[in-house]
Amino acid sequence: MKIYLPEKVKYIINKIYENNYEAYIVGGCVRDVLLGLEPNDYDITTSATPKVILDIFKDFKCIKTGIVHGTVSVIIDGDIYEITTYRIEGEYKDHRRPDVVDFTNKLEEDLKRRDFTINAMAYNEKVGLVDLFKGREDLNKKLIKTVGNPYDRFNEDGLRMIRAIRFSSKLDFTIEKETLLAIYDNAKIIKNISLERITDEFSKIILSKNPENLINLFKTKLLEYLNMSKEDDERKLDKLYYNLKLLNKVEKDLLKRLVLLDYLIYEFDIKCESFYEKLIYSKKIKKDCNMILSSLKDIDMKNLDKFSIKIMLNKMGKNLFEEYLDIAKIIYGNDKNIKNIVDIYKEIEDNKECYTIKNLKINGNDIL
Repeated sequence: MKIYLPEKVKYIINKIYENNYEAYIVGGCVRDVLLGLEPNDYDITTSATPKVILDIFKDFKCIKTGIVHGTVSVIIDGDIYEITTYRIEGEYKDHRRPDVVDFTNKLEEDLKRRDFTINAMAYNEKVGLVDLFKGREDLNKKLIKTVGNPYDRFNEDGLRMIRAIRFSSKLDFTIEKETLLAIYDNAKIIKNISLERITDEFSKIILSKNPENLINLFKTKLLEYLNMSKEDDERKLDKLYYNLKLLNKVEKDLLKRLVLLDYLIYEFDIKCESFYEKLIYSKKIKKDCNMILSSLKDIDMKNLDKFSIKIMLNKMGKNLFEEYLDIAKIIYGNDKNIKNIVDIYKEIEDNKECYTIKNLKINGNDIL
């Protein structure tokens, strides 16, 4: 089969071959192309060592930040391409990173250390698709399956358990039975993973097209081992799962989806910490989430007149108030109180009515 490669990617691969070394695109970019998706970037793997890559591309600007782990970033016409030497990884004693990384000249050794079969394929125009672990077959079956023994893969890096849920959410795939069982059995390993890495994967799940798959974080006990939830009532979780589909009615906006998620957890009385408070988000996101969520919980919409709405606008600001309205519309649907608030807000804006000091048409000098 033939895969389209951007000219700069072909140039890099051909230049490495000209120097008697191998090179392939690898991982997510191969997966995405086979799914008909546009890759975010192209990772390149090679039999050449970092020192050799620096020499081959000596006429280009190179970034050595990841060189200890075998990665050199080459900048061509402003675009950055990561080129990584085939690697063999040592033992993972902390379930996060290998104790040692050794370079190898065998592509197979590099591919078999990867997380999932759909991410363990390589391609170049000289050899074609290299698929040693039936990744393409799993793509066709819509399966998330580890390369080799799932217990080994998750013990190497506990974050892979959340990544499995993330890929199932992003691609609308099913997690293969043995892989899912291994997540249940190894959930405690997640305690070794930094909240920064977990937050990144969590954000990708909540912004995916299947955010309801977040329920697997509850059911596998991953959240319990992160000290975020002790909910074990299956009926509650089933109701939550059904209502998590509301997240897709919100645009792919992190703030709005975090607020709506926490509201649903509050509404269904789920034993769970606040995600935006517990995970690693900016102070601004935490402050804005808290303001919108407290308004949704504490304010009775039936009693919102123009004066009350102006007070909210003064406190929240126009942008945050509009985001509050967007979420309220999803929660309450076509409720007449929502329509009334929207109409009043439109009237305030159309008439340029004042709700902050800076909106006043007079200032201190006028009063003096």
